[in-house]
Amino acid sequence: MSVMEKFAKAIPLVNPWIKNWKNEGKKVLGYFCTYIPDEIIFAADILPVRIRATGVVDTPMADAYLTDTSCSFTRCCLELANRKQYEFLDGIVSCNSCDQIRRLYDNLRYKAPFSFHHFLSTPGVVNEITTNWFKNELIKFKEVLENNFGVNITDDKLRSAIKIYNETRTLLKELFMLRKHEAPPITGTEIMNVLTAAVSIPREQFNELLIQELKEISSREGVISHKARIMLVGSMLDDPEYVKIIEDLGGLIVTDALCLGTRFFWDLVDESSDPLEALAERYLSRVSCPRMTGEQPTRMKYTLDLINEFDINGVIIQRMKFCPLWWGEIFMLRRKLKELNIPFLELEREYVLSGTGAMKTRVQTFIEILEAR
Repeated sequence: MSVMEKFAKAIPLVNPWIKNWKNEGKKVLGYFCTYIPDEIIFAADILPVRIRATGVVDTPMADAYLTDTSCSFTRCCLELANRKQYEFLDGIVSCNSCDQIRRLYDNLRYKAPFSFHHFLSTPGVVNEITTNWFKNELIKFKEVLENNFGVNITDDKLRSAIKIYNETRTLLKELFMLRKHEAPPITGTEIMNVLTAAVSIPREQFNELLIQELKEISSREGVISHKARIMLVGSMLDDPEYVKIIEDLGGLIVTDALCLGTRFFWDLVDESSDPLEALAERYLSRVSCPRMTGEQPTRMKYTLDLINEFDINGVIIQRMKFCPLWWGEIFMLRRKLKELNIPFLELEREYVLSGTGAMKTRVQTFIEILEAR
């Protein structure tokens, strides 16, 4: 079995690595947002797993508790919780990433309570005061984990976790740099499998597999059948099948600005500083998402830099329906791309993959336009 096939096995909610972890009598915590420093959870010898909602096809219970204008990701998560599909988790950690996730957290505590809940208050602006405040929130988080799970999270354990997670970020960036090639040796679909594995299996094991994968890729020939080089931008996306639809039509996703993408790993944590201070600094100051006030110019520059660096022919902006943060973000991005004459396509979607016929028609037309330029 190839390493990429092993990564694909991490897509189910309960994958073999989680089962092995649980069989060893260890705890698993689910978290909702990349603004939650999972190094702290990992330093407690608890496995942090990004909460996803794979496999949902309808949400009757969640529709009764959440409004019609709640995004389908939150409805799918609440539905799975009600169906006891998250019973492998020993608790959840959430934050005020957006109002819809905030309301989801409230409903989970009421409708499908876990044995452990923690809400991490996360500032929406970046400055010296908020960074120091966030550090204090991380101190509280560490103490709550210690008290609830009977562990001792020392500075040495935190430094070790930071080093392991920085290795992940470095390896992922090395993998992404291979996509700069005129004929990249890896597809966007494969990348999505890798990233899904990164947030659902123990990091030491993930790093070992990724090192093997980088060795395997070095002997691969490039993906020469694709012509249009595409950047994928937008809100929460964790479905390799969505990316595969685009690539099966002749495009190649060579970079992204996604929550579960470059924004997840692009910046390192300072290993020479006080660990909690370094975590607070990195998680607030990293490449931001639209929840962060005043950071839009920085996000715009980041996106445009990637477009130039990866020789992008066109941008596909995918937005989950009823995602208010990305409504405003896309408005400004659309205006800038028009100004720079960069082709783009906007796709609204639900968390559950649906309406693929219309999506394929629009994507195919877009790729044909790119290839004709």
